[in-house]
Amino acid sequence: MEGSRQIDDRSAARQRADAIYEEIRNRICTNRYPPETALHEVELATEFSVSRTPMRRVLSMLEHDDLVTARHGVGTIVTAVEPERLVEVYTVRMILAQAAGDYFRLPFPPESIQRLLEVREVFLGLDEGDVIGFGDANLQYYLPVIDLIENGCLREMHRTLFYQTTRMWLLSLPTMPWAETMAAVADELEELVRVIKLEDPIGLGLVMRNHIFMSRRRVLAGLGIAPGDPRNPV
Repeated sequence: MEGSRQIDDRSAARQRADAIYEEIRNRICTNRYPPETALHEVELATEFSVSRTPMRRVLSMLEHDDLVTARHGVGTIVTAVEPERLVEVYTVRMILAQAAGDYFRLPFPPESIQRLLEVREVFLGLDEGDVIGFGDANLQYYLPVIDLIENGCLREMHRTLFYQTTRMWLLSLPTMPWAETMAAVADELEELVRVIKLEDPIGLGLVMRNHIFMSRRRVLAGLGIAPGDPRNPV
């Protein structure tokens, strides 16, 4: 009984650490913690009512995801994504999206369509300039689609790279025409719904690939890097 209790305690501790990791990751990827934000281990441990040991593990997981970095004499800092690195990550995301077509689970769950339609309305209902609201909606938009991928390794690669790039959307968003951008995202969601209704996994992978391509162009243009610039390939 004692051994079983210890296993249960360790399992509960891991689940708690995972939940904290997901919460802080979401804060980073919705720019609640923008690049260069210092994350203080003691303060976070106090906020989440845990010791410093699990918080240190959480920060290590975030560093593995390239979302934070440890700076000597400063602490843990939320990373930025340089344009060159951004292009590389988006390019890999496009390759993975197209490859995912062979690994989507069929039949698609009926609730996927309803969820995407609800998120579409969220995007269209955002107040102009609500960057954090956009970030929250973007997580609701993309993560459930990634979850449709049956291959676990491919799914986790998608998710990790998505988290690296999604926050750059939010840095670019203030320079984008708001209504036009929301309409474009709404159109993307409609297209996803169409191919899901058709039960077309290959088509879904291609649609995702094209959406990632357009996201890359919008984000880089929002950062002042025009199409045709070597850092913004066509």
